[in-house]
Amino acid sequence: MSGIGIITNPHSKLNRRNPSRAALLGFILGAQGQLEVTNTLADLGRVARDFKEKGIRILAINGGDGTISRTLTAFIREYKDQPLPRIALLRGGTINVLANNLGIRGSPEQVLFRLVEGHSGLGDLPWRRLRSLKIEGNYGFLFADGLAPAFLKEYYRRKSGPLGALALAVKVWGSRLFNGELFARVVSDLHHTLTPDVGPAHSHLSCAVFCSTVSKLPLGYPLFHLLSNEESGFQCSSFTMSAKDVLWQLPVILATRQDGIGKGKISFCCRELLVEQERPFDYTLDGELYLSRSNSLRIEMGPDLDFLTL
Repeated sequence: MSGIGIITNPHSKLNRRNPSRAALLGFILGAQGQLEVTNTLADLGRVARDFKEKGIRILAINGGDGTISRTLTAFIREYKDQPLPRIALLRGGTINVLANNLGIRGSPEQVLFRLVEGHSGLGDLPWRRLRSLKIEGNYGFLFADGLAPAFLKEYYRRKSGPLGALALAVKVWGSRLFNGELFARVVSDLHHTLTPDVGPAHSHLSCAVFCSTVSKLPLGYPLFHLLSNEESGFQCSSFTMSAKDVLWQLPVILATRQDGIGKGKISFCCRELLVEQERPFDYTLDGELYLSRSNSLRIEMGPDLDFLTL
């Protein structure tokens, strides 16, 4: 086929709200490709094999950041050392961190319409290359442990959107004022040892560690400013304040963007990082939740991937 292959996740929140979306996307796609609805990881593997055999030029993904990570993991495993097709993100999630970092705007239908229109023309579609992370056999772009996966557990329990995430953050902060259980579930003191492939190891108390190849966090905060001068690796930022100081110190750190153990945050770039805690720990990769296989995990560089910036 050499056209567009669309993967749509019927379980994403936005797609559940609009169950007819897959049919509409298929109508917009027309004869320019093939649309597949994937319900399971096994479905992703099957579709990856099928799309590889048919030689698709563009892989379009309709789902959230977790769907993107799961899909790319399945395709990287199937394609092995061969380059993947160029990737189009249809913004089918609630937060769409990766799409926002790429400057992609609009509904899934609007993005697909621009893709089909551009694909049928004679000119080349605009694209941007991104580095990926490899963690315990999975691929993505934004890793975090500590308060990030704990916050996501509470957020997914409520199944709310961006405004719900802001409301939950306010509740967590309010819980800290009254020594509530919610704050204790989300924020805790964790002893981290971070050993990069270059430079010294860092052993310290930290409430969260973030690693990324894209510059902005959810809701658009530009935490990873060192990436502008980094050509081949990722940025790691560790928040070195204790849980009791998060309430007042974290907003100051985010506002001033300063680094240093005494200032509550350290940042550096590397191509490989060993993250160690005292026991197996929760972490998130592009919004998906995982439990580390042991008290340590290694973050490595994955393949470079080409994304269309429609």
